Order: sequence, then C-alpha cells, then structure tokens
Amino acid sequence: MPRIKLEISNRIAKLALCRPEKLNAIDQAMLREFEEALRRVRESANTAVLVTQGDGRTFSAGSDLKELANCSPQQAAEFEYAHGRIFAQLETLPQITVAAWQGHVLGGGLFLGIYHDFRLAAQEANIGLPEVAHGWNPPWGISRLVELIGWQAAKRLILCGGQFDGTKAQQLGLADEVWSDDVFEAKLWEWVANIAARPITALRETKLLLHQMRHLDHNRWERMSVDAFQRCYATDEAQRAVQQFVQRKHKK
Repeated sequence: MPRIKLEISNRIAKLALCRPEKLNAIDQAMLREFEEALRRVRESANTAVLVTQGDGRTFSAGSDLKELANCSPQQAAEFEYAHGRIFAQLETLPQITVAAWQGHVLGGGLFLGIYHDFRLAAQEANIGLPEVAHGWNPPWGISRLVELIGWQAAKRLILCGGQFDGTKAQQLGLADEVWSDDVFEAKLWEWVANIAARPITALRETKLLLHQMRHLDHNRWERMSVDAFQRCYATDEAQRAVQQFVQRKHKK
C-alpha cells in the first residue's frame, strides 16, 4: 500500500500521509514517497497551494519508533537527518504550503507542520513534543520552532513537554487558524481556495522574497541537532524508552 497519496486539481495539490493504522508515523518508505510527491508538485506549473493532511483524521504521531528500535545511534541519526533534509524542500517549493492538523500532531508530526508556510488546526487536535521525555532532543526543526514562536516559548515547549489542543497552539503562534472538528474540513478548504485563487506569480515571487529575508542558518542547526540526537539516542535511558514503546505495541 502507498504511504503517500497525491491529488492535484483546481490549482490545489492534496498530499495525504497514509498509515492510519500507525497514526501516520513517518518511516523511511513514507519519506521516499513524500520526496517524490514534492518533486511532482514542484513541476506542476498551475498549482498554487499544497495541503498536507493525515489519512484517518490524524495528522502524524511522528517518527516510527518501531523502525528506529532496530537502528544503531548512527543509523537513527542518519534517518532523522533525512527527515529534515526532505521536509526542508517544502520551504523552497514555489507553491504555498499548508499543514492541516487534526488528531495526533506529535513530535515529528508537529515539526513536519513547521516546515509548511501555514498550519491550520482543529480545536480538538492533540499536539505535543515528547522527545526529551523519551531521552533525546528533537533531531530536526528546532531552529524553525525558535524562529516561529520565539526562544523562550520554544524552550518551554521542548523541555517541559505536555500536550495541548489547537486553541493553545494558536496562542503559542504555532497555528494560524483554528476551527472545531465539526467544521474543520469545510473551513480548511474555504481558506485554501481563497489563497489558491490568487495570481500564481505573485504568490511564488512573494514567498521566495520572504524566504530570502530569513536570517537563521537552518542547515547548520539541523546538523548540530541531529549530532546531539545521536549522542542522546546512544544512552541507556533512550534505548529503554524505545524498547518499552515497542513492547507496548507488541502487547496490543
């Protein structure tokens, strides 16, 4: 079964993460398909907006820890670095990118959303960053989180953890719009259609200009983050956390 579905019509590309039985956890196969989907979107001259959703009414629970459990710290770090490398391509897409947050938006799922231009959230979404509680730092996306919500708020969110809903995400500056679950789909596509109806050249040129105004060296911080992740992932605490996760899954 494909892990990514892509539909392009009416100036809008709809990209769905398709592992609903795993809460759309991101594994290497999904990453490869995601990158190919981005290539197709980039080549679509008449597409104005890309929307990323999760199949099964949940966005993504983050990296697939069951897959990571079979990796050495170096292999896990290389895999996680690939996340950041591939998702960073969203920033250089000529299209405007939108993440539609419903259900679980955890760890790498939250960070995937941060690479998009906009994040639209369901009020009832379950959002959070559990990495430090597991025993490692977020291996990619930290500098973008700092840029988005500020240094102190990012520090509190990463170090203190906890989960929150779409309304809190908007208060933090993570979500641009929030709607209740019962109207989310209708409001999402109304919002997206309004952007997609605008002149494509103006959208693309303005996005490029804004991107060039950024001042943080994200490539540098991605490399430093994944190096720190490798050191953390090699610890006994991190390995125990992964094994406990896998054992819980086996019992279900």
